[in-house]
Amino acid sequence: MASKPEYAPGALVQLMAASAEQNGSIVTAEGDVVVFYGDMALQASQALYDANRSILYLEGNVTGSKEGAYGFVADRIKLDLKKEADYFDHYFLTSYQNPLWARGEKAKRHKERLRLSKALISSCDVTCPDWHIEFGSADYNSTTKWLDIWNPRFYVGDMPIFYLPYIGTSLDHRRRTGLLRPTIGLSNRDGFTYEQSLYIAMDPQWDLELTPQYRARRGTGLYGTFRFVDTPYSRGYIKTGYFRSKQRYVDEYRLKNRSHYGWQLHYDSAGVVTKPGDTNRDGLYVDVTYLNDPDYLNLQAVTSEELADSSQVQSRINYFYNTPENYVGLYGRYFIDTSLGTEARKNTYQNAPILQLHHYQTSLFGLGFLQYAADYRYNHFFTENGRHINFQEINLPVNLYGSFFDDYLKFALSENLYYSYSSYHNMGDVLDKAGVQSRYYSLFRNYHTIDIYTDLAKGYEDFMHTMQLRVTYDKPSFSSEKGDTVDAISVLRSPRENLLASSINYFYDQNGEEFLYYRIAQPVLYESEATIQGKYRRYGDLEQEIRYTFMKNYTLYTDLFWSYYLHDVSAATSYFKARFDDYDIMVNHFFKQRENIQSGEKERTSNFFLLHATYRANEHRDYYASVAYNALEDRVNRWGAGTRFFYGCWNLDVGVRDEILPILTSADEADNIHNMTFYFTINLVPFGAFTQAFQQGL
Repeated sequence: MASKPEYAPGALVQLMAASAEQNGSIVTAEGDVVVFYGDMALQASQALYDANRSILYLEGNVTGSKEGAYGFVADRIKLDLKKEADYFDHYFLTSYQNPLWARGEKAKRHKERLRLSKALISSCDVTCPDWHIEFGSADYNSTTKWLDIWNPRFYVGDMPIFYLPYIGTSLDHRRRTGLLRPTIGLSNRDGFTYEQSLYIAMDPQWDLELTPQYRARRGTGLYGTFRFVDTPYSRGYIKTGYFRSKQRYVDEYRLKNRSHYGWQLHYDSAGVVTKPGDTNRDGLYVDVTYLNDPDYLNLQAVTSEELADSSQVQSRINYFYNTPENYVGLYGRYFIDTSLGTEARKNTYQNAPILQLHHYQTSLFGLGFLQYAADYRYNHFFTENGRHINFQEINLPVNLYGSFFDDYLKFALSENLYYSYSSYHNMGDVLDKAGVQSRYYSLFRNYHTIDIYTDLAKGYEDFMHTMQLRVTYDKPSFSSEKGDTVDAISVLRSPRENLLASSINYFYDQNGEEFLYYRIAQPVLYESEATIQGKYRRYGDLEQEIRYTFMKNYTLYTDLFWSYYLHDVSAATSYFKARFDDYDIMVNHFFKQRENIQSGEKERTSNFFLLHATYRANEHRDYYASVAYNALEDRVNRWGAGTRFFYGCWNLDVGVRDEILPILTSADEADNIHNMTFYFTINLVPFGAFTQAFQQGL
């Protein structure tokens, strides 16, 4: 008989059994009863079907499934075919769309709605679930996949943890309009804080998030984010917000501004006039920010990494069009320095537009060993008070490639023609003050580049060694300069006379795995002592980079710079890493020092240690800890510890961290906060993750 994919009045019922008897409109059946109705299949020990009332009763080890939705086991089931309703007694339901299951006394399905009474749900092992929720009643809509639970009690094992009057959650990943989880915090600066977003998703291509926030000691504000997707390969968002601080808070922390506001525009497209996969490609990137002070960003921060770390905010707009032969780029940059006053900001040089035209390296006269390229750049610098600088430059290199001794020694010779021209407009006061007479500057320079290198490889009994030796030498020759330069703009790309010698080495074991990497590089500047005096050093720092892996589990790395003038290490980045099945340990060290120009003494500017360790107790649990120590200030900048649990039906990450954070605000001076945070993230499958952090300081 024909069947329909969903319940409908008048749908056909197929009933099969070992024995059946009909008495008028009543059909009774016993022994291996099988019933097919719509998209449901059921089995039971006994069945009774009332054709006049269109009601079907099934009893005795009733099992069944609704196609693509759920399976069930029950003591007794009643199907009202006219009302499209099902009634379950002492049931067990399991979803086919997620690992969730339910067990209870009574359940009713009416069309797309399923109502459970006096039951529990979980996604863990049925016999002994790690967690479960007991409740008075619950409603589930199979169309919207939304679950409402009343009077839920959350249990871990057999222990009750907390009670709520109501929980509403989605069991799928589709976006939907509603309130998001709140963020609650406690700060010694701002007092009790509360944020909760209203999420509006009425179209697949856009959504809107409105986030009011309340800070008991500080004030109130509202932030909004509009996200959109306009093509399959482009997307963006617009964010804006306003926060007003209480006057006593402004006075206490000496803020410049009582109101903090701004807006942000971000857009990224992998194809404006082309499509991904085309031979020609183009792209657009927009990242624009306007704000009146850094607190506009700080008040949105959820973690310490999101706090403003600079008073200067840069906005960028970049577009490029690329073909196999040519590249065109159009860019723009705009700077806002929140530490400056209104008049000082008007003197900030902005850079827009920037135009780049580039022709990729191409063979000359059809000769593969002779290549040329071309590059043109135009920069327009301006200030809000009307000053303008137009800067243009052309670079034309011609390269000759060759080799000696059967390709053991390779070389590249390059002749480079470089020309730049700058013109200054409405800058008379600046130029006169600097003693500059001309209103332009031009430079024509020809310089040579010699690049000699070799790639060698040799196998030994227990390992293989590869080595690249390279020497690169730049030598300016003819040069012609006219006019005067402006110190505020320094973008010349013509090199001084210099040499860079380097060696890169790799060592591999018998399994082809690297166990040693070593690189050494030495720059040298060849110019007269009169030119060098007071500007830079002739011999640059000798750089040595080493990465050594031993006993398979240990790695030692350092990138070290040796200064001939300090007679000491000028900078170093190092780490030691040990990785085993049960634990990981990593120690980092950052070091930097320089010569104090006034005293001539060595001055350390950075000396920082970071330790991170993870211990895996078993496949379900690990512990982690980290500490950061600033040796210059002899203090621990931050530390943290926590544990993670991994199970099939739930995950938990809980920990604590303490850190001293430098922050920028609208106050006259930079500020520091001592931020203690207790946090946890619990993920109950399939409900999703819930994260909460309790902070003191932010």
